[in-house]
Amino acid sequence: MKPYLSAAFAFALLLALSACARPPVPVERPAPVPFDSGKLVERADHWRDCRAKFRLKVESKTAKFSARAIVLVKSAQFARFETFGPVGQTAALYVANETGPSLLIPSEKMVFTAQRPETLINYFLGISLPFEIFRHTLTASIPREQIEGLKTSSDAGVVHAVSAQGGRMVDWQFLPAEIPVLKAMEVRDGDFRAAISYDPPVPLSTGAIPKKIRLSSSDWSMEVTVEEMEQAPEFQPSVFYLPNIPGIRTVDLDKIK
Repeated sequence: MKPYLSAAFAFALLLALSACARPPVPVERPAPVPFDSGKLVERADHWRDCRAKFRLKVESKTAKFSARAIVLVKSAQFARFETFGPVGQTAALYVANETGPSLLIPSEKMVFTAQRPETLINYFLGISLPFEIFRHTLTASIPREQIEGLKTSSDAGVVHAVSAQGGRMVDWQFLPAEIPVLKAMEVRDGDFRAAISYDPPVPLSTGAIPKKIRLSSSDWSMEVTVEEMEQAPEFQPSVFYLPNIPGIRTVDLDKIK
């Protein structure tokens, strides 16, 4: 074969091989997370101490009711959760302080105690809901101590920020926007499972307030309509303790299970 024919043949062979080669498949990279941890910290600090007024609807196997309620929280140790009857009287009062949680039911003239807040909430509302989860659900914030260990990812336009600590997994779900918004949460804590949604989604900006929150598990549901929420004013320490009422009987729920 003549030299120029050999060169032409080699060139034609290269063209044929190039035509058969498949173009490289682009590597799909996860979308960037649309917020930094600093914004989460700002919101957590802003709502660390707060006061909220809301309407509550609960449906479970043992209870179905609606009530007005007020929550006061100060740091992780102090809390007051009070519900009111039709004419404004206290229907139930839950407090937590350095001595632990307690629940007062004035109509029964009884105070209930337990080691775990969930035990009292279950007796009070008929649902198994850790108060810590309810508190951060209400403020649409991520606890400060969980922010550093968040694992973030993107899926179908939703940004997931997941914390897994001490057997509890929480998946906060954000929609990307100029100011990202919290759309929903999923919680697993031992046998406890709950799905939580916000209507409308709550902006990540520091002072944004939820409007309607829905919480549901396999055997209960709760709807919270927030009427007011503010950073906590200076509380009198006494608000986180039960009043001294003569003739009140105390029952330890841990001893009667």
